[in-house]
Amino acid sequence: MTTSLHNGWIIPEWTLSDRLRKAREVAGLTQTEIADRLELTRRTVGSYESGERAPKRTTIAAWAMATAVPVTWLETGTAPSPDGDGAAVVRHQGLEPRTR
Repeated sequence: MTTSLHNGWIIPEWTLSDRLRKAREVAGLTQTEIADRLELTRRTVGSYESGERAPKRTTIAAWAMATAVPVTWLETGTAPSPDGDGAAVVRHQGLEPRTR
């Protein structure tokens, strides 16, 4: 995870591996549990979360379903607008309340 300075605020810039880990943790799953659900090994899950390997898009989509987060957030770090207007919502530090 890296950080950037925006209007005096230090905002973490989450990588894909950070978002995978955060989604799993927020869903209350261990690496073994998500590995079982996705038919992966725990070692493979660990390599995705450490950034050693990049998962295929199908794995990212399955991870999103297993953890109930938007696939767009896992891929890009931006979440779809809750208003349905197509505007992205800024969500720093993962899944905290939205800010604008």
